Amino acid sequence: MPVLDKLKTMLRSDDLLPSLSIFPAIDHAKIRKDLELDAEGAKRGARNLPASETTTPDHIEASIVSRIEESRRSGLENFENNRQVYNERLARAGALRKEVEIVAGKASGDYQAAVRGWKMVMTTSTERLYETYQHREVFRERHALSRPAKHFEGWVKFVATTIIFVAIEAGLNMFMFSSGNEQGMAGGLLTATIFSAVNVAISLLFGVWACGLNHSNFVRKFLGLLSFVFWIAFALLINLTIAHFRDLIDSGVDWGAAVRQALPAMSADPLGLSSMDSLFLVLIGGLISTLAFIKGWHAFDPFPGYSRVERDLAAARAHHAREFEEAFHELTDKRDDAIDELRDADQEVRDGISQAIDALYGHSTLNAHLRTFLDQCDTKLAYLLAVYRDANVAARSELAPPSFTHSHRFSSFDIGVPADDARRQNAEAEAEKVTSTVERAIAEIFANFSSAIDEFQLPEEIQQGALRRSAVANTSIGGMS
Repeated sequence: MPVLDKLKTMLRSDDLLPSLSIFPAIDHAKIRKDLELDAEGAKRGARNLPASETTTPDHIEASIVSRIEESRRSGLENFENNRQVYNERLARAGALRKEVEIVAGKASGDYQAAVRGWKMVMTTSTERLYETYQHREVFRERHALSRPAKHFEGWVKFVATTIIFVAIEAGLNMFMFSSGNEQGMAGGLLTATIFSAVNVAISLLFGVWACGLNHSNFVRKFLGLLSFVFWIAFALLINLTIAHFRDLIDSGVDWGAAVRQALPAMSADPLGLSSMDSLFLVLIGGLISTLAFIKGWHAFDPFPGYSRVERDLAAARAHHAREFEEAFHELTDKRDDAIDELRDADQEVRDGISQAIDALYGHSTLNAHLRTFLDQCDTKLAYLLAVYRDANVAARSELAPPSFTHSHRFSSFDIGVPADDARRQNAEAEAEKVTSTVERAIAEIFANFSSAIDEFQLPEEIQQGALRRSAVANTSIGGMS
């Protein structure tokens, strides 16, 4: 979370940890080689240098002391720098706590803003769902409907069924229309397919329109009745005309003349069919027309407009569910991220203050490492002096000087800091306040999350009027205030 970057920068600006890394390594083997202690000791010993009466270190010993002292001084400077950083860190404990309060408040505020943003987004889908549900209920009440609406089965199935009807009728009529056709069976199939397609398509449309008979509105009911009557007239007209067309072909009339004479022949004597094949055509066509009409009647809900109202409600529910799920996941992620960041900040501040207290009051690893480093300086110095002196004594013909019996130790370094209980207690109290601030912010974030989820009503709550009750309650509260 960006609001915590400043705090993390403050906490990590010193980038210090109480470890041996602040103390330089003393490589005695390298110093021994660089100063050529073995060779110099033997060379100067062969010349009986330093003289037997010498009581002070010679220049070789001084070089050894200087090399070790250089590393020791560097380590002590690093130690003091670290101590100074810890001292400053302890001094700004109060500032760290205030910064945590600021960023914790901002984190909580940002999360609350995100919650409110989603509440605004959800308002639209909630109102849409409530109003769509109420519209469905009014629609049912107005038209005395208590059953669920029949949903459209889909265009794929609808078209596939239509094609099946056309294929069945065309297949049955193909042989009857092939007689007298110059193209034989193929011509008969084409003619049968055209007649069947017209019969099925228009019967389907009349079936859809005739559903108006179920409507409670008189005009819609009358239009549905007209559609039903027109379908009966159409079914008789087309199927009897096709049958008369078939009779004319059987009587030897060519196809062109049969097409022109079929409708007048049917008008003059509708039932005057001369063959069983033509009557069979009427029966097949009538059956397919009836099936197509029934298919159109049941393609949608038999009550006009009911399936559309149900579709609108289903779409409103789906939209509300998508927004609810998206809001829930986003707010959950934001909540978890904010809590993780706040807890990380709390831990970093507490660790920083704890390290500072330890470093300044003699309980940290830093002080232990310093003691180890100082002991190492004395040990490595003694070792290198011994290497030089042993090589020198081995090569001498005179007695070793008194200076070789003197051990060199660096001056002591006081690592203690006068205890200041009030300062330490104040820093520890500030660390506790940081934790309290973070916990309050986390509790507030959880409360905002729970409040948001409660207000993001479930579909059944919205549909049963919870939205309206909530709105009335809010209005009442606003009026009282």
